[in-house]
Amino acid sequence: MKYLKKMHMLCLEKEEFENMYKEARYNDLFIFLESKGYSVDDLKKDPKKMEEVASSVSAELLKGKDEVEIFAALFEYSDVYGSDSMVCFVMKDTIDPRKKSVATLEELKDSIREDSLTDFSIMSDDGLRQFQLKQYKGKATTVDLFAFIVEKVTHYGKDLGNVNLLIVIQSPDSDIGDIDFEELHERIKSIGLKSESDILISYNEENKFDVINSVYPTLGTNRKERPKEFKWHKERMA
Repeated sequence: MKYLKKMHMLCLEKEEFENMYKEARYNDLFIFLESKGYSVDDLKKDPKKMEEVASSVSAELLKGKDEVEIFAALFEYSDVYGSDSMVCFVMKDTIDPRKKSVATLEELKDSIREDSLTDFSIMSDDGLRQFQLKQYKGKATTVDLFAFIVEKVTHYGKDLGNVNLLIVIQSPDSDIGDIDFEELHERIKSIGLKSESDILISYNEENKFDVINSVYPTLGTNRKERPKEFKWHKERMA
């Protein structure tokens, strides 16, 4: 762990963060398997069932907004900025991680400042990136997504400072192909944003790739192949 005094952030290496999460959620994961009627042997024999559990278990087991943000930071976005990156959270004013133990998932959740503009940060070799995470469950169209973005940035006076807006698309009944990211980029440039922080759109592409598209201030894409196996369960099966 590393404490950034100036930012009042606690940063964790991915391995220690991952172990913290596993420790808290192993039992829940196996309860989830039982609810689906799957045994460990079923997963060994049927890769499709393994993939089904891997893709759905996180949404079933996340407990509240804080844990959604923690899970996203750890499993979805930390590797984008390097395998050695650390995940950081703003602490409550009353918490001094140098004096108070933050060794479990529950202790971490209890220590995170809830009203911070920054939901989580990623610290890598080239600096610290701060993120505000928003879930988008509306229609996956250019017009609707643009309206959502305008609503969110206007709430902050069109100025998020150094904080990047990360929007996770969760529209299972919509075709992501209905979003024209180039048009979205041009629309956003026209609304007079005061900050140059990134606006990023994240989504699952056909359950094969995790995609992050930058739509402001520049247009770009990052595509990462999704894991074909559910690592946690393989470790327990060994």
